[in-house]
Amino acid sequence: MPETILINDQGPIRYISLNRPQKLNALNKTLSDEISAALSQADNDPTIAVIVVSGEGRAFSAGADLSDMGETPTPREIADSINHSIAFYQQLVTLNTPMIAAVHGYALGGGCNLAISCDMVVAAENAIFGYPEVKLGMPAAGVAPPLVHQIGRKAAFELLTLCDNISAEQALNFGMINRIVARDALLNTATAMAEQLAGYDHNALWLTKQLIRRSADMPLPNALELGRDIALIADMYK
Repeated sequence: MPETILINDQGPIRYISLNRPQKLNALNKTLSDEISAALSQADNDPTIAVIVVSGEGRAFSAGADLSDMGETPTPREIADSINHSIAFYQQLVTLNTPMIAAVHGYALGGGCNLAISCDMVVAAENAIFGYPEVKLGMPAAGVAPPLVHQIGRKAAFELLTLCDNISAEQALNFGMINRIVARDALLNTATAMAEQLAGYDHNALWLTKQLIRRSADMPLPNALELGRDIALIADMYK
């Protein structure tokens, strides 16, 4: 039984809710490991078509739990922590199953990366996004690459170095999220989106996600060839 997350499978939708509300769902090793295990299990379950990630309490996730390493971490402990975080985010961006984040309250640092690594993000009006790492005296080592990849160098530089928290409206303008809704409509909206996705052919949905993810790093001619190959693969499933 997981200690730090809640898992609820409703038909083809898996709901994963971060459950350390007393810590604003700060990401420690146990929490990230349990999220990782729940994602892997869902990704290997052909009956699960969509994953919805949310947070219990007052926040989605306030970022890394710095108390994990104590007051004077050794260089080895710091390196292990960074490697663990990188492996976690690599899993997020290579997952096959479509993911929707339902964000309210704080989504900071690693918590912000967890949200934007999902394929779609629905944010409550009270959602606050930000990257405080540099302000805390740490390089934005684990969080910078996904953000740069998603919103571009200049916008990422602004968020990562000024360290200003931004509203849901600003996050929408940066291209970090898809929709803003009232707090009491957040999970219902994410569920409606998940149900719509789950109603489509699962192979078509899965292959389209692969095409979107892989073509983002390709020159257009190569991406078009990839689209052709994926169309041929899809035809094999019929």
